[in-house]
Amino acid sequence: MMATGERPPENRPEKRKVKVVVIGAGATGLVTAYLLARSGAEVTVVEGASRSGGLLGTFDVGEGQLLEHFYHHFFTHDAEMNWLLGELRLEDSVFYRQTSMGVFRDGRINPFDGMGDLLKFRPIGLPDRLRFGFSSAMLAYLDKYGDKEDVSCLAWFDRWAGRKATDAIWRPLLKIKFGDAAEKIPLAWMAGRLRQRARSRKAGSEQLGYIRGSLQVLVDRLVDELRELGGTIRTGTPVERLLVQRGQVAGVATGADNIWADRVVATVPTSVLADLVRDEDRQYAEQLDRIKYIAAMCTVLSLKEPLSPVYWTNVTDPGYDFGGVIEHTNFVPAEEYGGRHLVYLSRYLGTDDPLWSMDDDRLLDRQLNQLGKMYGRNVRPLLERSWIFRARHGATMTDMGFHEKIPRMDSPLKNLLVASMCHIYPDERSVNNSIRVAAEAVRHLNLEKTADEVPRGLSFSAKYAA
Repeated sequence: MMATGERPPENRPEKRKVKVVVIGAGATGLVTAYLLARSGAEVTVVEGASRSGGLLGTFDVGEGQLLEHFYHHFFTHDAEMNWLLGELRLEDSVFYRQTSMGVFRDGRINPFDGMGDLLKFRPIGLPDRLRFGFSSAMLAYLDKYGDKEDVSCLAWFDRWAGRKATDAIWRPLLKIKFGDAAEKIPLAWMAGRLRQRARSRKAGSEQLGYIRGSLQVLVDRLVDELRELGGTIRTGTPVERLLVQRGQVAGVATGADNIWADRVVATVPTSVLADLVRDEDRQYAEQLDRIKYIAAMCTVLSLKEPLSPVYWTNVTDPGYDFGGVIEHTNFVPAEEYGGRHLVYLSRYLGTDDPLWSMDDDRLLDRQLNQLGKMYGRNVRPLLERSWIFRARHGATMTDMGFHEKIPRMDSPLKNLLVASMCHIYPDERSVNNSIRVAAEAVRHLNLEKTADEVPRGLSFSAKYAA
């Protein structure tokens, strides 16, 4: 019986949740889906690969110990990353350690951890060392260079760092990453990269962060949290086409079924998305095709002992199939991996480069010979095991005027939103910057309150989203 004056219950229909399909379960896709689910959306993530994680994918180096296919770390100032780790209750799994850097030039590894090392860098003279340090600081600390897309960074370095310093350091580093396009990389990209590195240094030393157990811990927790919020993740489910009704995107078609939705968020490379939209909007597909990608390749070595005490060595001498030697266990102790010493040999390249399709055994043989030359000893007796990983979409080719190629997040196809690797520009690809892109994608879905919960750190990612 109702009390006097009490209103009778109203049979109001429950408000229907907004249904969203997220294409791609890399860092951007998973964080976008997590934020959407937190805001109350009904989210389905579809991923063509057999596992979530994208470029955060891991493998077993032995005894169940996981390592990323491609090296990863994060910075102390990564506000977005630190926020997500707190959200997922992973703070206790995180550690920061001081790391070291070197430059292999003129046949030797030169320490390169601060001004003191720079002043002793023998491949160039003292005036060039000073110009190198001054010009690098200009890019790292003066924000005005973040918009300089009409100036090649190598042309700028030739002027401000000097031709000798540029030829000894910057030109070979950019050549190993961008190949023949190195001369066309804009100053804005380099400014973003140096800004990130400089903020991680204190008194010359650099503190980098990592998660105990690998970044697979982060991926797994994101997946678990998303499912607890009612979301669905379907791996091994490539999208074959977009579903379009009455001129607007209404879901995706997979090989198994159709998934209907109110909105679709594509976090896959733009070249992949171009194939999905070509039948609906050929002009838009051609715009997406303008963005080119560089492939990434990493050889991972498990060794009996370290090659050097340096964490990251940039290789600037010619004649090497890798541009970086990253000794992971000079960052994360070898004891974490059963005493194995783990080393990445990294390389960016075009898929037309002979190294991309080279037989793994032949490539490994070449690289072991080159390591022997580099370190002045036969490294073959140290080798216990090796793996080679390739990613066709390792990074975007950020050439001059690149921001004009970046598509708006709001696509010309109604209800389709794009949040891709290209939106990280002018910053460098990282998990932290993927989180920033995800937050801005959610904002473009009119969920400003949810987007504003993600703190905005130093990242300029998604600057060109609108």
